[in-house]
Amino acid sequence: MPVSDEREDVLLLDVPSTGDYLSVLPTATAAVATRLGFSLDEIEDLRAAVNAAVALLIPAEPGRSRPFRRKPSDQPLHCRLAVGEETLQIALSRPKGEPLPDSGSYQWQVLRALTDEVEAHVEGSTTTITISQRRPPTEADADTQRHQIY
Repeated sequence: MPVSDEREDVLLLDVPSTGDYLSVLPTATAAVATRLGFSLDEIEDLRAAVNAAVALLIPAEPGRSRPFRRKPSDQPLHCRLAVGEETLQIALSRPKGEPLPDSGSYQWQVLRALTDEVEAHVEGSTTTITISQRRPPTEADADTQRHQIY
């Protein structure tokens, strides 16, 4: 799904579903958000949103206190960071497994509170959570707005 008709930069990451590697996802998100001019608070919100989405996609194993343990047969988690003209879109996907937690769960509340838009869908054998965040205005945008004649 294109973020913009004019421009789209995409970063694709596939990481094993273990805590040792899942920390790469919020870090990559923060790096892209920094390059786009997001504030430190906005970057931390995006990091927290990515962590909440990962927690939804990879449920804890029974009897494990750490939620990111996986069985050897599990597939990697796929992440797609797409930079559009107006939006940063983060899509996290996993092979369809257990159903996602109820939309009233804590992780869903965190996602809705920290992002402009979040949606989940199942397509074929893949479950995806997509986070969309409006990009901050650039200095050029600010100059244009400042010099508008009304």
